[in-house]
Amino acid sequence: MTLQIGRIDYLNIWHVFHLLAKICPEGPDFHYVPGHPSKLNRDLLTGELDISPSSSFEYLLHAENYELLPGASICAREEVQSVLFLSPASPEELPAWLDRNPGPVCLTGASATSTALLKVLWSQKWGLPEPHWETVEPGSGLSTGRPFLEIGNLALRHFVEPPVGYHIFDLATEWSNWTGLPFVFAVWIVRRALPAPTRALLAVLQEHIGGITANLDSHFETLSRLPELPDWLTSPDLLRYWRAMSYGLGPEEQASLALFGEHCTSRGLLPGMPGLRWFTS
Repeated sequence: MTLQIGRIDYLNIWHVFHLLAKICPEGPDFHYVPGHPSKLNRDLLTGELDISPSSSFEYLLHAENYELLPGASICAREEVQSVLFLSPASPEELPAWLDRNPGPVCLTGASATSTALLKVLWSQKWGLPEPHWETVEPGSGLSTGRPFLEIGNLALRHFVEPPVGYHIFDLATEWSNWTGLPFVFAVWIVRRALPAPTRALLAVLQEHIGGITANLDSHFETLSRLPELPDWLTSPDLLRYWRAMSYGLGPEEQASLALFGEHCTSRGLLPGMPGLRWFTS
């Protein structure tokens, strides 16, 4: 019985999977299924995946179907660099700008968590009136000339090469400045009711994920020079990016996840904040 593992190819967790695939290689026990976060959300929900690092919002929305891998997440505090809101105007100037330039605020269809976070910040931190939201293809936001949300490697490129005429808002920074907590963008979601042999493989995977994330910094210099990485990203920029991330799910991260769920509930994005249910081998 093969463990079906979702694999995000974004640079915020590329290095984790690069190391993990050496310890738990593709084969009869482990199979890696690539995809962007929204696709992996769907595959978890339909049972095509057994485990995946996936949107924290997906867990909050469908917690009855899932368990969480203890101690594992993708989160950031001071900056995330790859979840950005880009706007031709500052938040204070946006209502007037939208009045002068009628049209949508563009969202990416690649991440449910980032979309929900922007909507929470929009109304509850920035106090802005509700706009017309429109989902566009990842990477097409800049060409619209509208305020837009971008995530992943596409956003990271805007961070290191800022487009002229745009204000850039790092959503992890915005959340942390507002709440004093890191923001949990993704958690390792486990599908409930897995058979015993699959859970045994999952326990092996869990042990190796913990070992890798506890010692990532010792691998950064070597990994940052690998030829398969994007040529538009310098090694110092990549090291800054990786060091902005953390991968635990301790008390602060759990508090942040609960607070995000409460804000999403008050915003009407969730029916309520669920409890956190943990995978045990």
